Amino acid sequence: MKKLLLLVLLCASALAQAKDWERYAQSGDTALYYDKFRRVIMSGMAFVWDLHDLDRQAEQDGKAFRSVLYPTEVNCRTVQKRVLSSHKMSGPMGSGETVAEDTMVGAWTDVQPGTPDDRLMAAACRP
Repeated sequence: MKKLLLLVLLCASALAQAKDWERYAQSGDTALYYDKFRRVIMSGMAFVWDLHDLDRQAEQDGKAFRSVLYPTEVNCRTVQKRVLSSHKMSGPMGSGETVAEDTMVGAWTDVQPGTPDDRLMAAACRP
């Protein structure tokens, strides 16, 4: 029940643009950020917003987007993560209108050392 309430709160704030994204990695032409102010840690689990800011515009189904927001759940004990949904945004840094949404909760994946996911996990699980 606590997880469900937390997920609802995270999704309710999906379109609220944070002013202070903290960069945690660069992957090709995509800068990766997390929102340190909307990070929640509870019983070894962390919930964090992951923002992928694209250098250039991309398209899905004929609709252009410049960034993708991923509410993400991290298991700090088992070193795994899963994406709870994705929101493709028309503007950079999570701004603009939602172009596409995928609300399917992803599968748990192991986080490999030295990867951008590892850096996100370290930031999300930091006390």
